[in-house]
Amino acid sequence: MSMLAWTFREFGEPSAVLELAEVPVPRPRPGQVLVRVAAAAVNFSDGLLVKGNYQVRPPLPAIAGLELAGCVAVADPGGGGPVQGALVAGMVTGMAGAFAGFAVLDRSDAQTVPASFDAIQAASFTVSYQTAWFTLHRRCGLQPGETVLVHAASGGVGSASVQLAKAHGATVIGLVGSAAKRAAALGLGCDHVLVRGEHDLVAVIKELTAGRGVDVIVDPVGGTAHEISERVIGFEGRIAIVGFASGVFPVVRAERALVKNYSIIGVHFGLYRTKRPDLVERGYRELCDTVERFGIEPLVSDVRPFRDAPAALAEVAAGTSIGRIVLEMPEDAADLVS
Repeated sequence: MSMLAWTFREFGEPSAVLELAEVPVPRPRPGQVLVRVAAAAVNFSDGLLVKGNYQVRPPLPAIAGLELAGCVAVADPGGGGPVQGALVAGMVTGMAGAFAGFAVLDRSDAQTVPASFDAIQAASFTVSYQTAWFTLHRRCGLQPGETVLVHAASGGVGSASVQLAKAHGATVIGLVGSAAKRAAALGLGCDHVLVRGEHDLVAVIKELTAGRGVDVIVDPVGGTAHEISERVIGFEGRIAIVGFASGVFPVVRAERALVKNYSIIGVHFGLYRTKRPDLVERGYRELCDTVERFGIEPLVSDVRPFRDAPAALAEVAAGTSIGRIVLEMPEDAADLVS
């Protein structure tokens, strides 16, 4: 069997190196399942992977894409795990391979999705929401009543962080880059939303917190966002560094951390899959319970056809998208080969 997939033979700009090619359908080994991809979310990290700038580099040639949802086409040959036909979501094995007609997932990564989700919602759930969950609860120990500042509050990890923090009883301040993103962040449940360039952010945040500063900061942006974080974090606050969407690594001011007794915390969710899979399994159950209890839905701004992958990657890399962009696969597998 063959399928179409967005492949790359060298690292570089997605628009230059991605090729829509016909390749063999992968075969699952014991401990794995083969999934007929229904939808694949477009992540900022997908572009980094294609460029060779992510923490992990896939062996070349590779298939782009990290996160997907679909039905199990071949269950684990070794037995156990999701059955054939079950709708699952997850991160692909080997950090690449979601932008294709079929993909292989390790059995432990093929997660049952919340009952209220369709494939589009499920595809945009795994990375953002588990990253946000581990950031807020495992790494930052968020407590009800605390104040959370979320940079890029209308983005993937940002929107998930807003929803999960509100569900845990926090007051949430969102920072965004435009009026349209402000409206989206308010719709997610932010108590306050500030647009960069329209406010003296430090002064307003200190005013909103009565001078105390914030307790937890979620930063997937880096660069100047980190400078703001260090100036508004409160006593025994926690700054979670989730990513560097700005493309600029922040300069950490250790003397400020010493004077104000705050912590700077790194969060790389993918490491938990190999280092502590038991925590992933337990956290995912708690996350799904929260989603069902509070009626949380992923913020999906656009659903694109599979062939639009390079353009979607460019839009996410430029930071102009709101929430998640999801690639939808044709229902008929034959449509993928032409």
